Amino acid sequence: MSEAISLVEQGFLLLHQKKVVMPPRSVLPGHYYDGSLLYMPVLIKEDRPFLVTKVITVYPKNQELFRMPALQGFTILFDAENGLPLAIMDANFLTALRTGAAGGVAVKYLARKDARVVTLFGAGPQARTQLEATCSLRGIEKCFLISNGDPREEDFAREMAGSLGISIMITGDKKTAVENSDIIITATNSRVPVFDGKWLRPGAHITAIGSFSPEVRELDSETIRRAKIFVDSLTAAREEAGDLIIPASEGIMNWEKAVSEIGEVIAGERKGRENSDEITVFKSVGLAVQDAVVARGAYLKAQ
Repeated sequence: MSEAISLVEQGFLLLHQKKVVMPPRSVLPGHYYDGSLLYMPVLIKEDRPFLVTKVITVYPKNQELFRMPALQGFTILFDAENGLPLAIMDANFLTALRTGAAGGVAVKYLARKDARVVTLFGAGPQARTQLEATCSLRGIEKCFLISNGDPREEDFAREMAGSLGISIMITGDKKTAVENSDIIITATNSRVPVFDGKWLRPGAHITAIGSFSPEVRELDSETIRRAKIFVDSLTAAREEAGDLIIPASEGIMNWEKAVSEIGEVIAGERKGRENSDEITVFKSVGLAVQDAVVARGAYLKAQ
């Protein structure tokens, strides 16, 4: 995870420096169970050039209906100089890894140094890597895992508590959990806000990675109103981040004044957290460059 965080941090910086070519992802509705096919290409021009594309299906009801992962597909790596295919990799694992790493980058720059308690919404692969990344960067002691009846919750809590050396409490009391947490992570398939922004305490950081459609959100408008907002890509967020698009349409948020890209913070051009009382939000819709830098790193390490 520490390697993946460094790679994704570099990827955000390369994107900000315009050293990658990344067209918008193409999304084709599958017409079954709210599923979609996504195609995400990118060119990394730095050093040895690589072309990378991810082709995945996202079926949010798969766990409930078929006991299968919501995300399935492949990441394919090409030599950009001659077009030679170099590697085909499992996109499910790599997507969870790079998304967790992106959350880790946000924690590095935006969460309080003394953060000790996490509230986690979600118990799937994405939730695992988000919690792993957070614990690798902060001295986390306790995690509230919000229960929604997911049969994976008990196994998740037992395994992650053992591997990370923290206390994990499964609870349905969202209000108490959020009120007592320094970091809140949302990694769900919910189409509506999962907690009330009024519950957030001063200094909280929120990483939201579950939604990537303009009509879907995990965060309510009150959270956005109270927070300093950061995104992986402003262009992508304007198209896909319902967590921000909906509050903006309500006049609660101004894109130009309120939103910064995490790459700007990494480059030192924008400030991240400025004091211990700020509430910060990192909204990620997921970018092809994240897949590309992690896939490239895995390939070069394997060589």
